[in-house]
Amino acid sequence: MKSLHAARLRGEALLAGYMPSVYHGILRAWGRSNSMKLLLVAIVRRDDIVFDVGANKGIFTALISNLVGSAGRVHAFEPSPDTCALLRATLAARAPNSANVVVNTAAVGTEDGVATLHTPREDHGQASLKTHDTGSWAGVAAVRSTKVNVLALDPYVARQVPPRVDVVKMDVEGAELLALRGFSAGLRSLQPVVVCELCGAWTRAFDYEPGAVIDELRAAGYDSFFLVDDRGELRQLADVRQVNDGESHDLVAVVAARHGSRVRQMVR
Repeated sequence: MKSLHAARLRGEALLAGYMPSVYHGILRAWGRSNSMKLLLVAIVRRDDIVFDVGANKGIFTALISNLVGSAGRVHAFEPSPDTCALLRATLAARAPNSANVVVNTAAVGTEDGVATLHTPREDHGQASLKTHDTGSWAGVAAVRSTKVNVLALDPYVARQVPPRVDVVKMDVEGAELLALRGFSAGLRSLQPVVVCELCGAWTRAFDYEPGAVIDELRAAGYDSFFLVDDRGELRQLADVRQVNDGESHDLVAVVAARHGSRVRQMVR
């Protein structure tokens, strides 16, 4: 069974790397794929530079590595050293050409520094720079707290040659606004597609409502906002109150004149 599973992962990697449209069609027909997986296969292009902020165990990092190919680059940000070890193991299993991935053992915030990462019940996926009271946090007795490095994206991008970002995927358990504020110059000048999880249950621990993320992106010149449905398709955001309901939503933000061709086929 292990050899069959490994063969399936290799096959998926090849399809994602060389026939992404065919791969997307297979995923759609299969009908059981994660909506974020469907979205990334449709929106990420070969040779892209992609930031995976809150990479966790690296399932999406590996997918993006396959999609962008050897001439592309993935910059993964994950604060926990333990989770980064799992991320690297995922890359070894799922991304044959993972030399195109830069793994940063760091959180992302408004400025470079140090912060405390809190992990409930050993649930790496819900580790956060704040403590919460829902999900794995509900009634939790055991929380592990670890000092971690924090990077701001603006100085990080300034150190890259050339300074370029095509897509940012962000899932940082409520710290999305802080991460975007540390990337304010890059948002204005580079205007990457932003794919961002928003959940009021998480953001309120950071003293803001999810709609503040949309305000931040609008101020940077973004003019089109969509929610991702369970088929990986995009629905126009009609009202900011749609994301201020305490539930989890995946948001895609673009500048229409710049990114229309990337998202047009997915808008329903």
